[in-house]
Amino acid sequence: MARIFHRRKQPIVEAIGQLMVFLSFAGAVLYGGGWYPDGLLWQVLAKASAVSFLILFVLVTSQTTNHLLLLLALTASVLGDVLLAIPAENSFLRGLLAFFIAHVFYVGLFLKNRLPFEDVSNIRMQISALIIAAAGIGVFLLYSGNLGSMLIPVIAYSAVLTLMTVSALLSRFPSKLVGTGAILFLISDSILGAQTFLNVNLGGSLSVWIPYFLGQLFLALGVMLYDERPTNFGGYRFD
Repeated sequence: MARIFHRRKQPIVEAIGQLMVFLSFAGAVLYGGGWYPDGLLWQVLAKASAVSFLILFVLVTSQTTNHLLLLLALTASVLGDVLLAIPAENSFLRGLLAFFIAHVFYVGLFLKNRLPFEDVSNIRMQISALIIAAAGIGVFLLYSGNLGSMLIPVIAYSAVLTLMTVSALLSRFPSKLVGTGAILFLISDSILGAQTFLNVNLGGSLSVWIPYFLGQLFLALGVMLYDERPTNFGGYRFD
């Protein structure tokens, strides 16, 4: 397997990092395929395992404030995963709040690492404008629906989700990972919202789970593998 981190002084740390990424992917596949024992507990554990192993991946090499913000965002996301999986009263609203907090941490991370305006490419600006326009249409559709008491929480969540996606695109992190990850997260939540509040069938649970997990994976890899220091060896390094 190719090295995740460049010039790692301790091979054991490199191996642990790779193992955590592999276990995260394995957990996502098991949950997505429903390949776990019957029972709510196993369902919750399978769902939570995917992002939980990403948290361990971050802990292996956490060194900066950026990594701490990422860790907090992933931790809040796991809490959201668990709450959404539990069929209890107000569990959806509580899960929504947990993911709202996760996006606040992501926004803080990306704004802290925002690109100077003159360095933002036209394609990033154009994609950001499209996302904002699409979010406006989505909010209009939600407002027109029958959300009742969920109207304000859902619109507030949509706003912070949009801000997270745009701030990721305008950050100095590699857009092929972080930008793509944020867009996948947006797609996942948009599908979930449409299926939950607009009664639109867009492929069931897998259409939500697959882009969600890949989004979290790309966000974690993009932040952790970003090399903010110059190197004469290419690639990424944390030594």
